[in-house]
Amino acid sequence: MYLCGVQNELLAYYEDRRQRFDEESTRLKKRYDQLALLRLFLFFALAAGLIVIWSYHIGVAIGVIVLLLPLISLGIERHRSVLRAAETARRRSDLAAAELRALDHDFSYWPDGADYLSTDHPYAGDLDVFGPNSIFQFLNRTVTRLGSDLLAGQLQQPFSPDLIGEKQEAIKELGPEPDWCHAFRARGMETQEKEGRIAELLEWVNLPPLLGGDSPDRGALVAMYLAPVLTILFFYLLYLGQPVLLALICLLPAGYYLRKYKSKSNDIHERTAISGDTLNRYKGLIELIEEREGQSKYWQRLHAQLGNDGEASKAIGQLSHAINRLDLRYNALSILFEIGGLYSLHHQRTLDKWRLQYKDALAGWFDTLAEVDALMSWANLHHNHPQWAWPEMAKVAQVSAVELAHPLIDPRKRVSNAFSCATDGHIHLVTGSNMAGKSTWLRTVGINLVLAQAGSPVCARSMSLPPLQVWTSMRTQDDLSDNTSSFFAELKRLKSIIDSVESPSATQADGYDAAGKPSSVFFLLDEILKGTNSRDRHTGARALIRQLIRAEGAGIIATHDLELAEMEKEPGSEVENYAMEVDIVDGQLDFDYKIKRGVSQSFNATVLMAQMGIDIDPEDIKLHHE
Repeated sequence: MYLCGVQNELLAYYEDRRQRFDEESTRLKKRYDQLALLRLFLFFALAAGLIVIWSYHIGVAIGVIVLLLPLISLGIERHRSVLRAAETARRRSDLAAAELRALDHDFSYWPDGADYLSTDHPYAGDLDVFGPNSIFQFLNRTVTRLGSDLLAGQLQQPFSPDLIGEKQEAIKELGPEPDWCHAFRARGMETQEKEGRIAELLEWVNLPPLLGGDSPDRGALVAMYLAPVLTILFFYLLYLGQPVLLALICLLPAGYYLRKYKSKSNDIHERTAISGDTLNRYKGLIELIEEREGQSKYWQRLHAQLGNDGEASKAIGQLSHAINRLDLRYNALSILFEIGGLYSLHHQRTLDKWRLQYKDALAGWFDTLAEVDALMSWANLHHNHPQWAWPEMAKVAQVSAVELAHPLIDPRKRVSNAFSCATDGHIHLVTGSNMAGKSTWLRTVGINLVLAQAGSPVCARSMSLPPLQVWTSMRTQDDLSDNTSSFFAELKRLKSIIDSVESPSATQADGYDAAGKPSSVFFLLDEILKGTNSRDRHTGARALIRQLIRAEGAGIIATHDLELAEMEKEPGSEVENYAMEVDIVDGQLDFDYKIKRGVSQSFNATVLMAQMGIDIDPEDIKLHHE
């Protein structure tokens, strides 16, 4: 009942926002169109009036034009601001509509992060961390590439326990502020970010200055200020009727330095080109961050990295403005500005001054923006799922959870289970029929362990765990490019898991090694050694289980090999048997997806094959069940 109440409140909240901003967008767009007609009428009326005034007195007409230009400019800017407001309202309406679809378990509006997927990662491929209908697509609300990259990294590398606590505090604080989060996201969607441009910009920041620095080109600096004077002298000589060649001498200094710095100017411009709009968007996002006064330690640390009195947003705004002005080089008339005043060198020098002042701070500002952008996704998760539990990082070697469920399964269909497992040399052996839910259970445990160690709430009523490095072997495939069979690919994967479990590392008090990785491994293995015959598979699986337990590895192994369940009876055994059963009711399979203690007693493969038209002797089915 509580879940239904929360869901209804969220639906009402997002539907109200969708309608409100949709109406606001429509109203503003209508006003923009009306102002466009008024602007057109005023233009023709003004033009006609100026023609009449011009015919009577040219001086008065010029005076009227000079007086009206600022008003005209202000009117145009106000007109454009109405359009921008309409577009912002439209984006906020679209965001609310997308959240409504997300509540209906449709996440297709957001990028799925498939380009982040690496088959070599310990768990990302098996746990559906990236790709269509993945946990990344479920979570992702980032509006910058920087934030998207960071969010992907947070799903692939566990946080330290202290940082987990700080991040949880920040998410709890920001989650109840969806209006601020949506304002941030709407502003972040204003322009399309060109991939790789920010990386190029950061490379440019650390390049040597073009004109400034410790040994400036004084000749170029003098030429920059003399160029306008020499250009005026050039036209004056032409006016006096002097030979053209003599007049051209005045343009030689500008031509020389333009040629000298052409290659370097082009390189710098290439690195900064088209970054102006992205930087202007970043400026708007950082302004929002600067304006918000958060109380959490995590937020305050991020806020402090931006400096005081809006330093970061002002500096980025200056850089954006300078880069956009440099883009005037693309204008067909730019040669006049170049020869007449060495335009690009003046702006290159402006950029040099900016770099010398802010180059050490820019990367940190971008890191802060990325952190906040990624935080939006976690805050949105908390807002949309307030019933999810905040996991506790425990110092005991035990992971426990109550009503643990898979976040990617529709809440109307998902089934939850309790879970408790020692993490210092203990294995849950899960047996069960086909489609009983064994693989889904492994992913349920795995993805919640990943979320917990990213500082996120988890899909459970409660959960506690020590620091754990998750490893999986569930979807190993053959690799034709490497002449690798699926069986050998699985062996290579298992070798990586064994090495991770057995690798000696100095465990610190917080459960992490010197490299900052969890010193305990928790593995999830699905049908190990399935690529070989049943005798070899059984022998190899028993040996692997014993080896992993000796090395104090822990995890869950799903298998159809019921004989492995005998290992629980061995003296001092660290194997626990669990089962997921399937009942047959009126000839149909009935799945409850509940995990129970014991060994599976149900068989459904032959039933499924019979339903698919394979003629199986009933006596064979009876014998098989016996």
